[in-house]
Amino acid sequence: MNRTSTPARPVFSASSVRDKISETLAAIKEEDGLTYADMGRVIGKSGDRAEAYCNGDFSDMSGFSLLAAWREWNGRFIGPIRDLVEGSRPGAHCDYAGQSAILKAALALSVALEDGVVDHEEVRANRSTLELARDAIEAQLAKLRPAA
Repeated sequence: MNRTSTPARPVFSASSVRDKISETLAAIKEEDGLTYADMGRVIGKSGDRAEAYCNGDFSDMSGFSLLAAWREWNGRFIGPIRDLVEGSRPGAHCDYAGQSAILKAALALSVALEDGVVDHEEVRANRSTLELARDAIEAQLAKLRPAA
């Protein structure tokens, strides 16, 4: 008997990671109207290497390039990759943690706003909470994207 209420867990493998990174980079390129040269500048590589990454060739992708893409495109880049990594873990198919992260950020902002202003230091103090919430919101919005 197949359960339809619980989605199948993604398989974490070198090929699934390669495919997810290349799909994500190609989607960002298309959505933003970027050239391969534009992407290469962001990730510290040539346009030819950026094109290769979009086509699934990561033979020389450095940690710096991966992190530069994450920094530039934030949840749009790392969100699908995080979904693959975290979704492949046993028991990872639950929205509770994401909902909790969003509510914790809402509470932190509410407390910071008690004096009428959320200042720089309050944002800094709550940065990790806000980033977790951002990622959780990205995960919810990803549900609206067409299935591959």
